[in-house]
Amino acid sequence: MAMIATLLEASLKFTLAMGVRATLVVLAPFFLYVITGISAILLGWPALSYPVFSLEADPFFVSGGALMGLFMLQSSGSFVLYQMLVGIEDDKSQLAILFGFISLGCSGAVLRVTLPQAIQFF
Repeated sequence: MAMIATLLEASLKFTLAMGVRATLVVLAPFFLYVITGISAILLGWPALSYPVFSLEADPFFVSGGALMGLFMLQSSGSFVLYQMLVGIEDDKSQLAILFGFISLGCSGAVLRVTLPQAIQFF
């Protein structure tokens, strides 16, 4: 039984680390796209063939949001399961689980909004 718990703990640590790294890799180009889009709107650059930041017509915004939601969902789910496996002993671990559940809900909502449109684009 201890071997199974050790294996589960190691796999949850690995998926948490991979989820955080993948989120950071996707965050950089997505953040750059958002900054460029805001600049284009504010400075009045030539219009694109699709409306920027539209959930129905902007494939880069929707696919970036779906990837961010997916990787955040993976990392926050792994974090919550890891914390529950390790144990809830003090106020810090209770607070960590609370924020883990908040992150799980937010990333699930982002994924629920963006995933159907991202699937339609691909």
